[in-house]
Amino acid sequence: MRLPSFSQWKKLPEVLSRREKLVALFAIAVFLISSGNLIQGSYLRLTKEVAAYGGLLQEHIVGSPRFLNPVYSDVNDADRDLVQFLFSGLLEYNEEGVLVPDLAQDYEIQEGGKVFAFNLKENVKWHDGYPFSADDVVFTIKTIQDPKYKSPIRANWVGVEVEKVNAQTVRFSLSQPYAAFPDRLTLKIIPAHIWENINPENFALSFYNLQPIGTGPYKLEKISQDKSGRVNTIRLERYRAYHGKDPFIGSILFAFSDKEESSITTQFSKRTITYQFPLARYFALFFNLDASKEQAVVKEKNIREALNYAIDKNLLNEQVLKGDGTVVDSPVRADLFGFKTPEQPQRKDIEKALSLFAREGYAQKDGKLVQQQNPIGEFRVDLVKGSQGAEVRKLQECLARDPGVYPEESITGIFGALTEKAVIKFQEKYRAEILTSSGLTKGTGAVKAGTRAKLNELCGVKLKEDLPLTITITTLDQSPLTDVAKFLQAQWNELGIETIIQTYPQVELERDVIKPRNYQTLLFGEIVGKIPDPFPFWHSSQKKDPGLNLSSYESKEADKLLGSIRKELDEQARATMYESLQALLLKDVPALFLYDMPYTYEAAQEVKGIKEHIVGDPSQRFAGMKSWYIETKRVLK
Repeated sequence: MRLPSFSQWKKLPEVLSRREKLVALFAIAVFLISSGNLIQGSYLRLTKEVAAYGGLLQEHIVGSPRFLNPVYSDVNDADRDLVQFLFSGLLEYNEEGVLVPDLAQDYEIQEGGKVFAFNLKENVKWHDGYPFSADDVVFTIKTIQDPKYKSPIRANWVGVEVEKVNAQTVRFSLSQPYAAFPDRLTLKIIPAHIWENINPENFALSFYNLQPIGTGPYKLEKISQDKSGRVNTIRLERYRAYHGKDPFIGSILFAFSDKEESSITTQFSKRTITYQFPLARYFALFFNLDASKEQAVVKEKNIREALNYAIDKNLLNEQVLKGDGTVVDSPVRADLFGFKTPEQPQRKDIEKALSLFAREGYAQKDGKLVQQQNPIGEFRVDLVKGSQGAEVRKLQECLARDPGVYPEESITGIFGALTEKAVIKFQEKYRAEILTSSGLTKGTGAVKAGTRAKLNELCGVKLKEDLPLTITITTLDQSPLTDVAKFLQAQWNELGIETIIQTYPQVELERDVIKPRNYQTLLFGEIVGKIPDPFPFWHSSQKKDPGLNLSSYESKEADKLLGSIRKELDEQARATMYESLQALLLKDVPALFLYDMPYTYEAAQEVKGIKEHIVGDPSQRFAGMKSWYIETKRVLK
């Protein structure tokens, strides 16, 4: 059978009726659509969508950059954010939050953790085309270490020796092993050929602080400033000669403002996705164990423990943090790092709290928690072991008010061995007033003039008004800290505790309150780090500024653990030490551990590849941004 010729097909519309023409057109349309769907389905089946290069990431940052220079950037959030894009360190955190080589090709830990030797990548170029070498690493560290440059991170590098072995090798020597040292090596490196001829006096004033030259995945394209010199926007472009994995996103535009909510955010993207990055941090109420006499009530462990039992942390999270926080029971964030968490976290227990307050002489009276000043009587005669009678009974009643002095609380009227032991404890507790003034170095166990004077002060016949329990919370004048302080105030008010809240702007808080340790309790946060090093926060050598032991906590056992944790390179052994430290701090109650909030980051819906991971500070949300992408393409599976 022969098919119709083309000329015959051309005459087909002439012989078809109108109805037949419509049917034919419908059949052709169905055929074309089906064929298209079949082709499209096959294409989608045989290919997959992957990240492609290109696109513009638009970021709104609260604040304004001042020092796009790793020597100074640590004190400014905007600076820290941009430095992540512009510069590189020997090591970096990847999209999983894992520490990996960056400018380093590899490294070796030697001499039991006291020496770190780094082999650097070859053919790394600064953004101006100049070659990177070990000279840049040595120059950066020595600049930070030199007090004339006034770097805010100088303390991190005290006692570290850095030397150039050759152009591609650098070695760090420590006085003792330091497990968290690799985290320090994420420090971004600056170019020696740019900065070496700028003297310390002009370093912070240099043009290059806002015209940075780095080795990072992006380089500065354009910066715009207003008439006062404040930076409005910064545009970065992908650095084509970057030494590492090329980022997918081609350009980044940063816009800066003073307010959290800005029209810039709306302008940049109307559709966003919220990501939550857990921070290696906790917020706590730190008790000042060196508080002045007027505020010394928090020195008593029973009081600190009772205040803890009077707080409902879950309710705090629900009411104040809207359920977005994490209840924190551990000062080493065991929940984040996989250590054993406390077996029985301390939860609200009013009966237990009142029992502990009672041990310190406090009871509820007329809606207030007060320490009742009931007189026992005046002490007028000397008492020694073997004495008997009403005077001894009065002595025992006075000593029994302090469970730490006379836990036996045996009121017999007979001055025996237990009473003598209690008198010695009493004398040594008030050493300065009883022993030192009399030229004694240890308690005698005999009640004579100096001891009688102190007994009369605490338990004598002079009637005093009942003393209300007053707690002062000092914190930053910033939400949610102020809201948390009000929550603690409300919880304690239920028991009749008078709570005063003092708030300060950040500069004043650091200068006038934290530095001189001028507070009774401090509501504040501490970042423990990606490789936790609790030494600065709890070692007795860190009680004074610039140390960060905000409770002025002192424990020989804790000091020993803290020193060992720093030196131990084995992660499993270090985890066991963390757990021992955790148990000790929870037993001694130098602080009331409360909560933490993850860092919330809103990204445009079209930005893909973002992975949530633990961060040491908010700028590390960009640690994996080389894997972020906006553009896509399809490739064969």
